[in-house]
Amino acid sequence: MKIRRSPKGFTLIELLVVISIIAVLASLAVPAVTNALTKGQLAQAMSNSRQIHMAAMSMSIDGATNSDATLGWPGDLKDNSVVSDLPGYVARLAAFDYLKPGDLKIFACVGVKAYAPGTSGTATVSGSTANLNPAFQTTNSGFKVHCIRENDSSNTVFLSTKNYTYGEVITSGTTVPFGNKGFIICRKGGDATIFKAQQGGNRDLVGSITKDQSSEEVLNTD
Repeated sequence: MKIRRSPKGFTLIELLVVISIIAVLASLAVPAVTNALTKGQLAQAMSNSRQIHMAAMSMSIDGATNSDATLGWPGDLKDNSVVSDLPGYVARLAAFDYLKPGDLKIFACVGVKAYAPGTSGTATVSGSTANLNPAFQTTNSGFKVHCIRENDSSNTVFLSTKNYTYGEVITSGTTVPFGNKGFIICRKGGDATIFKAQQGGNRDLVGSITKDQSSEEVLNTD
């Protein structure tokens, strides 16, 4: 009497079932992984915004303490013709050692690199100015620096990610650095927050801006 043995391997139907299950699980897992990655990137950007704020606040405190109009918040420096744009402001922070040239990578966000790969940045300081190498351009920043002044309240927006325009809900998913996945706000008082795209239109939630509240006043020109 012959004993029948089970055939080795899987049938085509069994393989198709397994592949289908794997595809379903992958389709469920990818959005979760992507969402977790975005949250991590937003958290890093929020941490970077606080570091930039610390440097700006330190310079403004020194300016107020020493009655030095050449040291202060971005709006005061712009009013006094000390700086005219973001690269000039960043160079000033580096010239007075509030930020090290190698620290300028904190201006980077997803899709926005502060420097070319493999470079960390150096500065040649001459008096009150610093020549950064590689040069820090406005396009090197994932943030917009708002022209806040000494007399502005602590709730005034100091920094925001480039994908956000004040008072507007974010609808585009292609604008760097985070599209419509969220945005960062750091206020003059130093508190930084991650917001959802649909919260962008709530000015009471986001905070105030300088002047007439109708439009942004930023150092960025791009």
